[in-house]
Amino acid sequence: MAKIYERNPDNGEIRSRNVGDPIGSEKIEKPGITKAQKAISRSEILDEIWSADKHTIDGKWYVSLSDVCAILGEDYARENK
Repeated sequence: MAKIYERNPDNGEIRSRNVGDPIGSEKIEKPGITKAQKAISRSEILDEIWSADKHTIDGKWYVSLSDVCAILGEDYARENK
């Protein structure tokens, strides 16, 4: 049996129903994040952290936690510069 798929542009919900079923009998599917999207997001975040200002102590590189918080989108991270 054929299915009809509709996507809500406001919240991304996907509704599906069989052809001929009355409207209102839809099954709601919540969109998930795919492995590829996670990998891209992770890669982008790591690139941002890598490009942040680094401090060298005993030959090892370190990044300030406040810089990492700023990269991750924590607006309340304090700037200690």
